[in-house]
Formats: sequence, structure tokens, C-alpha cells
Amino acid sequence: MTTAPARPRGRRPGHDDTRGTIREAAADLFAAEGYDRVSLRAIARAADVDPALVHHYFDSKADLYCEAAFDTRWDIDEFVRDILRGSPDQIGRRAAKAFFDRWDVDEAQRSDYLGSLTRDAGRGRHALTEMIAREVFTPIAAAQGHSNAPYRGQLAASALLGMMVARNQVELPLVSSLSLRSLATPLGATLQHYLVDAW
Repeated sequence: MTTAPARPRGRRPGHDDTRGTIREAAADLFAAEGYDRVSLRAIARAADVDPALVHHYFDSKADLYCEAAFDTRWDIDEFVRDILRGSPDQIGRRAAKAFFDRWDVDEAQRSDYLGSLTRDAGRGRHALTEMIAREVFTPIAAAQGHSNAPYRGQLAASALLGMMVARNQVELPLVSSLSLRSLATPLGATLQHYLVDAW
């Protein structure tokens, strides 16, 4: 009588589909729990892989989120550095323009991002807001020396994403009739106040 080979114990090693498995597990967790409450270790547990594999395939939590939620690569650290380069007086406008440039080029990607804000799954809309607040706007506010950087980051995220929803989902006529680039100046002034100004 032949004996079936013993099943190896422990978490499975990396293989060709490991990246996809991690992405699927991350997408489910982000949709259920939002961005802030999900850790890379929790994603590794859900994917049944060693946590080191998550770090092997993805540079950061934000990198994994963007790939899992929108199937796109986004170097958030470089994005923030680009916004911070130059005069502090123009940070708000550079931030608005940077987001609008990214979303204006890829209509499908913009639709995916906006869809995540308005889908019925309540936690799903929080994940994008939390990611942008934590990974983009909070570091920008912190770089200005503000002790309340997380609060400022959330205010800035609400302004940016509120503008996008008003333009593309609610379709307020005077807002939706304008191009994204033409909205960079008024939105930039709001972001400047939230991220840079003393108050």
C-alpha cells in the first residue's frame, strides 16, 4: 500500500501566483476594514504567506493598496517628494495639479478611484480617503512643522475627494463644466490653507 506524501507544514513558499494571492487578500481586507486598520501582517495572514513575501513583492502598504484596489502602480513617496519640491507658497497648487494630472491622463483610472468613493460598501470609500490622508497629505503637513499634521491631512483629503465627487458624481453644473486643470487654482488655495498655513 502506498502512502500519500506528507503535506508540508507552515505557510506556503512563494510561487508564480503569490503576488496575485496577496493582492486579492489585500483587496478584500481594505474593502472590509478601510486603509488605516489593515496591517501588512494581517494581509499576509489572510493570504497564508510569510510576511516577508509581502515586503518582497510590494514596496509599501500604499503600493499594495493601489495595486489591489486599482491595478496600478503608484510611487507615493516620489509623488510626495515632487509636491514638496519648490516654494512652500505653492504646495497646495502643486498638490492639486499633481492629482489632477494623474487622473486627467487616465479616464479609466479616475473612474475606478471615484467608484471606490461612491460604492455601496461603506468601508470601501474610507480606504481611499484614509490612504490619501495618511500617505500623501499628512507627510506634507508634517514637513511644514505642524503638530496636527494628521488632522490637516484628513481635511485636505476631504477637500480633494469632495471636489472630485462634486464634479464627476454629483455633477454640480458650474464645477463639472470646468476642466480639472482649471480647478487646480481654487482647490490649491484650499489645500494650501489646510497643509501649510498657520492656524
